[in-house]
Amino acid sequence: MIVVSELLLKYIPSMLAALATVVTLWKGWVYSSDRIYEQREKSSKFIYELYKISGEEYLKKLSIEYGYAAITRDNKLSFEQRNALLTSKNPTSDIDAYRKCSHLLTISCNPLRFEWISKRHKFLYYRKLVMVIMTLVYIVGAYAFTLPLTYNVMVPASVLNKVNVFTPLNKGLLTLYLIFVGGCLALWSLNKVSKIRIAENLRKNHIS
Repeated sequence: MIVVSELLLKYIPSMLAALATVVTLWKGWVYSSDRIYEQREKSSKFIYELYKISGEEYLKKLSIEYGYAAITRDNKLSFEQRNALLTSKNPTSDIDAYRKCSHLLTISCNPLRFEWISKRHKFLYYRKLVMVIMTLVYIVGAYAFTLPLTYNVMVPASVLNKVNVFTPLNKGLLTLYLIFVGGCLALWSLNKVSKIRIAENLRKNHIS
């Protein structure tokens, strides 16, 4: 344990650099929707100002479409689909939920329903199988993530003897690799399961 702690302290700058990279990529993915909202909000206001000057009705409609698109923050819905989403019984909850699982569902209007895009996801057993596999991936990822701090207990003696002959640099790189890969696997699998759950609940709330 002392050796591992020394290695972690020695290579902590590299670990922080790797973590910073992951956080930067994650922020770029998460906050892209905020940038979409800001851009479309500005477009909607600008187009509406043009409408007030010109009186052209198509500009008014276009301004409304940009406003709807700003609220839903999507790139693939039609005007009718956005309108159906905005006029649901619980639009705030539905919009937030749909944004998280939009790659799994499509929207049907009159009445509002959410349908699976992939035929495979229509089958309950397939979805359960995916969640079981993702749970196993999470366990593997969590195991790899915590392994550098618990290797004396969790790793067989035969493997431990092989690791002990590594140079300090190789041990440090192995530690970084396990933490990075294990963390990514755990987060990725949790994200997959979470999105399927959200999609299932969204469909259940709108079964007519």
